[in-house]
Amino acid sequence: MSDRIAIIGYDACLPAGRDRAEIDSFLAAGKSAVADVSRGEMLAAGVPESTFTREGYVARTARAEWTPATARHLAGVTAHEMAVTDPQHLLFLDCCVGALLDAGMSPESVRGRDIGVVGGVGMGLYAGNSLDSHFTTRLQRDDALREQSVFPEVLIGNSSDHSVGRVSFRLGLTGPSVNVQTACSTALAALDHAVLLLRSGRTDTVLAGAAALYFPDHRGYQWERGGILSPTGVCRAFDAHADGTVGGSGGGVFVLRRYDDAIADGNAIHAVIEGIHSGSDGGRRASYAAPAFDGQVRVIRGAMADAGIGPDDIAYVEGHGTGTTVGDLVELGALHEVFGARGAPLPVGSVKPALGHLDTAAGVASLVNVILGLKRGWMPPTVNFTEPGADAHDWIAQPSSGPVPFGPGTSMVGISGFGASGTSVHLVVSGQRDPEHSAWRAGEGTAIDSVGVTAASRAHDPGQVEPSGDRPTRQEIVEVLTALLRDRGDFAHLDQEQLMEVGLLDFGIDSVDLIAVTKVIDIRWGVSLEVLDLLAADSVRAIVDLVEQGLPDNAGGAGTVGHG
Repeated sequence: MSDRIAIIGYDACLPAGRDRAEIDSFLAAGKSAVADVSRGEMLAAGVPESTFTREGYVARTARAEWTPATARHLAGVTAHEMAVTDPQHLLFLDCCVGALLDAGMSPESVRGRDIGVVGGVGMGLYAGNSLDSHFTTRLQRDDALREQSVFPEVLIGNSSDHSVGRVSFRLGLTGPSVNVQTACSTALAALDHAVLLLRSGRTDTVLAGAAALYFPDHRGYQWERGGILSPTGVCRAFDAHADGTVGGSGGGVFVLRRYDDAIADGNAIHAVIEGIHSGSDGGRRASYAAPAFDGQVRVIRGAMADAGIGPDDIAYVEGHGTGTTVGDLVELGALHEVFGARGAPLPVGSVKPALGHLDTAAGVASLVNVILGLKRGWMPPTVNFTEPGADAHDWIAQPSSGPVPFGPGTSMVGISGFGASGTSVHLVVSGQRDPEHSAWRAGEGTAIDSVGVTAASRAHDPGQVEPSGDRPTRQEIVEVLTALLRDRGDFAHLDQEQLMEVGLLDFGIDSVDLIAVTKVIDIRWGVSLEVLDLLAADSVRAIVDLVEQGLPDNAGGAGTVGHG
């Protein structure tokens, strides 16, 4: 039996959105959800003015637009239970039901089944010295609600011990129900435990994930010298000017099954966990919460050994990448130690500058980012990254300043999660481009879409990347090329005829955008052009001529145009 684990469903609520297409578009566009929190928002949320006017207070955050009132899958939860219960528990439950539905399993169909649940909720990373929580900011301040509540329901509703048990109870699941709390690595540690349950044969399906919200929901944080939070409110993972991380909220859950079982039962598979390894950093670190080089090297090598692969088999690493000077340097150094013998630089990135650091749910954001990237066929660049620190310039692990395309077939990606608790996790995930799921999708109207067409061009079809069985007309080629070019260059002032006479060098289209154009031409019509062919052509009309000349059923049938 294979040790591979299939991800057959998932649901996530992130600062980028709740719907998968919305999250995909946001990440592909290279946006950041980290934003200012206004004085009015903080006052309305109950943050005292004396708090946010204090020196060093940073009114910046990335928050998921989720509340119990907007949840999609909390049927059966009473109004009183919803008021007493920590919303993090409810978000986790909401995502569990959403993930099951995505996997083709209704809540009714799973009741009484031996399905496991593994997960954890937020540790209050941005709660400040008062350790603000749902209990301190809501229950303790609501006399009427406290008078209507009894201690057991308050305890059950607000202790992290009960976040997972609530899911098993509500859904009637009889498999292992395990709460995991390892700080920032909680989500990936939950996946590791879920994999162990599946491989041992203890159960055939496991829900695994995490949720993290902060209270009040509209707030910033108090910067302290020597801490992990950024004084500027901007996360610059792996960058020479990195000064810390910025908070974020959200959560998500993944449905896992043994790969062989998923194939046998015809489950849709989003991605495959090829290998995973977790471990403690032990005592070999400068302080309890300090990153540990040896521990990171050990879990990365362990996951690769579990997957049965070598350094050259990894196409990309989604790093922990918090944007702290020491943490990023240790992480890049550990990757250099593990991958130093590979033949090419290792692209590395982090989703935290885009979505914030989601506390215990950080691994959810990382895994969703990778799953969408594998489906899309490329990983977006790390937001806010410009250049690596001087110490990392010559290392094999190089942060991605641009989109990272995956090759044809199956690609393997590493994902790291390092907890301040000392628990480190690394997993290897594989997947393929999904031609039916607009493998080239990027954010609508964004210039950072350097590996594929945008949603705007797909909306009127000419840019959709689908192989055409018939020989295209010249007009079809013109429509596709002009739509692609308008999405990437400054051509708004030109009509169609004027655009046809323009040379691409005249408008400075980025070379990576031209790579995207050549790939669309190749996939749609089987014509292989080089970027130099496009640049050498004196007009768009000449590029259309090149495509027509290279069509496979044209004279010679080679489907290739050389730039000689």
